[in-house]
Amino acid sequence: MTVRILADENITSVREHFAALGEVITVPGRSITRDLLADCDALLVRSVTRVDAALLAGTRCRFVASATSGTDHVNTAELAAAGIGFSAAPGCNAISVVDYVFAALAALGSDRLADPDWRKLSFGVVGCGQIGSVLVRRLLGLGVHVIVHDPLLPAAHPLASRFRGLEEVLACQVVSLHVPLTDSDPHATRHLLGTERLTALRPGTILINAARGSVVSNESLLARLSAAANLVVVLDVWEQEPALKLPLLERIALGTPHIAGYSHEGKLRGTEQIREAFCRFFALPSPMPPGPSDSPQALLSVAADASAAEQLNSLLLAGYDIRQDDLALRQACREPDPAAAFDRLRKHYPKRHEYSHFRVSTAGLGAALYPLLRTLGFCVGDP
Repeated sequence: MTVRILADENITSVREHFAALGEVITVPGRSITRDLLADCDALLVRSVTRVDAALLAGTRCRFVASATSGTDHVNTAELAAAGIGFSAAPGCNAISVVDYVFAALAALGSDRLADPDWRKLSFGVVGCGQIGSVLVRRLLGLGVHVIVHDPLLPAAHPLASRFRGLEEVLACQVVSLHVPLTDSDPHATRHLLGTERLTALRPGTILINAARGSVVSNESLLARLSAAANLVVVLDVWEQEPALKLPLLERIALGTPHIAGYSHEGKLRGTEQIREAFCRFFALPSPMPPGPSDSPQALLSVAADASAAEQLNSLLLAGYDIRQDDLALRQACREPDPAAAFDRLRKHYPKRHEYSHFRVSTAGLGAALYPLLRTLGFCVGDP
């Protein structure tokens, strides 16, 4: 019997990866309903679809997969109780989110900070899982002082010596959040940064949230910024997405529509991971994925008369200029239906490559930057 698959149309190359495995039906993720799922054997989603017993009741669905690393939109306990298989794509977007953080730092270093060399700042990373650990390793490779907070970090973890209490991590000059959204004690992360902790942040702190919107109380953050606009805030995620708080967007340095993990490579990794899980569940052979169709590796160059910090920032922004996503979101939120515009930006997000896609010319490039750029994923020098 042919396996019938209902999939979010926003899953990259979903038809190409699953067409040989069954009948594929694609719809917008927010439009997935129990009626559409009734005669389907498998459901493939991204983060905008809430998957629980209510959605699956009365359907013949036996397997659910999410092409995302986060799973807070899926009630895994209810799926398990119903005997429905589940798989996600942990780590698929880790490099993409880490690239996003560095692009944000480059934009701030170019346009906002008094000193463009953000590597001089102290970094606190909250969450040291798939994404946080990649970020910490790259920061260390750049010679940055970084500490982490993650109460679930095993003592034997290679980064365990960096572990500190949450308040010490939040006292750093840059705080980057990379935790899942959880409500279970004793390590619940919903509103991990509420009124008290946001008030305690030092003036000038750079706060980056590319985790989940509700890790930071958006209402408390808006109140903090309204009372004293002395935090530098970068938000990719928002409470009540896609209906974000417009006054909050107006008060932050950079805002984007939940696209930190949206690199082309990261989305393809997510699709490939759930295809493998699908084949295991249905005991099907796993066909080779479609061959690469990307353009040749792009070449980046720098201005020879710029400082090392300026060269680094310009290359990071040449690979991914986060400011364009910020501008697009601000323009979209002026439309009559900002929530629909938010979703449209995600659905039609332009192809964005990870830094590993780019080769940097050594012409005019300071030799001290070679190892730093390689740490960030760039290729340096002639092919």
